[in-house]
Amino acid sequence: MGGIVSAHASPILLGSYGSSAPNPGFANTATIYDPLDSTVNNGSNATFNISAGSTWHAPTGNSSYVSYNALTGPTSNFVTPNGTYVYTTTFNVSPTDVADLGTLTVLADDTVSVFLNNSLILQSAGPMGPNNSYAKCSDVGPNCITPFTFTFTGLTEGLNELTFDVKQVNGVNEGLDFSGSLADPSDPSAVPEPFTLALFGTGMLGLLGLSRRYFAVS
Repeated sequence: MGGIVSAHASPILLGSYGSSAPNPGFANTATIYDPLDSTVNNGSNATFNISAGSTWHAPTGNSSYVSYNALTGPTSNFVTPNGTYVYTTTFNVSPTDVADLGTLTVLADDTVSVFLNNSLILQSAGPMGPNNSYAKCSDVGPNCITPFTFTFTGLTEGLNELTFDVKQVNGVNEGLDFSGSLADPSDPSAVPEPFTLALFGTGMLGLLGLSRRYFAVS
């Protein structure tokens, strides 16, 4: 269970780390794998920190790339089947912090959708096609090349869950990295740099009727 997030002057940090690795100081639990909702059902929730090598952008913050398999990163020859790979993490929020602004920066191969308490807050890149070759990972964000930063609201008192639906579209490598914070929206440090900012109010994209599997992977 995630620790209680109490009233704070400084942002509360969030980030990805494997279930087999120590918590580097984040308020959330280890990122675990959901085998039942994922393409590869290996019967285990375990996750592993994996290396970005020279192919992916380096992890953001103090986070680590994670995967259900220690060999899915770009430093291995393991080929991950196309499909969806679902990861979750949880954290607790106190009544005084439900109005906080959340900020996340994500990296994923090939791309990723993000949900807060089952509401879509970040849409993944679309399917392979003329405008997206998936030569390495998605040509557009969110991808494994350029950190994609966005903000969200909609925290609830008590337990909150972030779900990351990693889309594997063109085989080979698979992995997820995220880092971020929860902070008072009046705090200037709560707002990320505008060059990567994409604002998504919780449930806003949900109005489009999109689901975790909003497109058919190739």
